[in-house]
Amino acid sequence: MILTIHPQNPQSRHMDQVADLLMRDGVIAYPTDTLYGLGCLVSRKKAVDRIHAMKGRDPKKPMSILCADMEMLCRYTRHLETPTFRILKQMFPGPYTAVLPCSREVPRYLQNKRTVGLRIPDHKFCRDITRLVGEPIITTSCNLAGQPPLGTSWEIQEELGHLLDLVVDCGDPAGLASTVIDLTGDEPVLLRQGAGPWPM
Repeated sequence: MILTIHPQNPQSRHMDQVADLLMRDGVIAYPTDTLYGLGCLVSRKKAVDRIHAMKGRDPKKPMSILCADMEMLCRYTRHLETPTFRILKQMFPGPYTAVLPCSREVPRYLQNKRTVGLRIPDHKFCRDITRLVGEPIITTSCNLAGQPPLGTSWEIQEELGHLLDLVVDCGDPAGLASTVIDLTGDEPVLLRQGAGPWPM
């Protein structure tokens, strides 16, 4: 099922519908500022396992976490030094993923050697829905493992609709993956060049 939501002024009844579904272990496809993502609440392992199975993806391969704002992001990483915090303030909201040391809030099944990828997209629906449910959602590209990402709600409905609880149509994303920056060391390291320019 495709649910159309206004990109600038998301209808509250539709947002409540999506939030309710996520809180019942639902899995959705939704647009970000980069690509369409597959998502569920970070705390719902059953739903996370469904995404791995749906994509045919190695469960040991970590998925990123999408947050509403810096306050939410800081709950999922350890204490940030001032230079790192300044870089994050430049990156977010925007088309970046920051790899950071994880805090105890990050479930084991989302960790990769005690690090986690964190995002705050420049996309109203993404930030509003995470605020509404009070926790981040998973973000991983909307495709089967090894296949190119699906770019529209109709493509997703056709290919994956039978496996999803909902496809959110809220405007099409830019179509480029996020730029991934490792901020766990003394200096930032570019892991993947994507939609966000680097260096900034």
